[in-house]
Amino acid sequence: MTKQHQRFLYSRLALIIVPAPVGREVGRAVPDYNEDGSPFFLSYARARENSAEAGDVDQYVETFFRDLAGNVSVLINLPAGVPTGFMDREMAGGEWWTDALMRAVGSCHILVALLSPGYLSSKWCRMEWHAFEQRQVRRLDRDDTTDLQGCIIPVRWAPFPFGLPAHIGPRLIFSPTSLPHPKVPGQYREDGIFGLMRMGEPKNFYEIVTWQLAKHIANIYYRQRTKPRQFKLAELQSCLPGDGHGC
Repeated sequence: MTKQHQRFLYSRLALIIVPAPVGREVGRAVPDYNEDGSPFFLSYARARENSAEAGDVDQYVETFFRDLAGNVSVLINLPAGVPTGFMDREMAGGEWWTDALMRAVGSCHILVALLSPGYLSSKWCRMEWHAFEQRQVRRLDRDDTTDLQGCIIPVRWAPFPFGLPAHIGPRLIFSPTSLPHPKVPGQYREDGIFGLMRMGEPKNFYEIVTWQLAKHIANIYYRQRTKPRQFKLAELQSCLPGDGHGC
């Protein structure tokens, strides 16, 4: 085996998500509360445990996470040991919050929210969103005229045939550009990322959207930082009763 081949294998292994009893990340163990948190936190509605398709559906989410994390790792030069992203795998039934999950919502810089009918009705997803809403964002560049993006990127994961709750503005939702293919934005709006993955063809539509989303994450990351914060579960649950968000 050549040294070049060894380096390639090592770079691929660095992106492997290793199961752990407290969640899953790319690259290392759970980060501490500091500004070297992961660039993004993937928020998604878990498939119902009693569904025969649960494992299959969640596997698409994990594949997307791997692809997105791989793209982001190329675009962002992270400090040594900082994971590229966080995806929780332990709350399959949505019954408890692990320590890793609590640390991740307080230290990752950007929430990537996979919008779907299940997501919009999930109180647990609303709590993850609420955590990022509570965190402050600070500018890195010196141009005071540059608007802060905020730290939440809603993404169309699957079509939803009803209106968005009040806390999700339609203009916030990520949309790819018409380059290099003019039909990509419309297909993404119609079917979402999950639909693009399921249909398979044209395969490059999914790849285009995932790459452009990674670039969007990188652009935000290089312009601003989300200040770390330690949360208590009660703080996140406070968004649920009667807040008008459909939790």
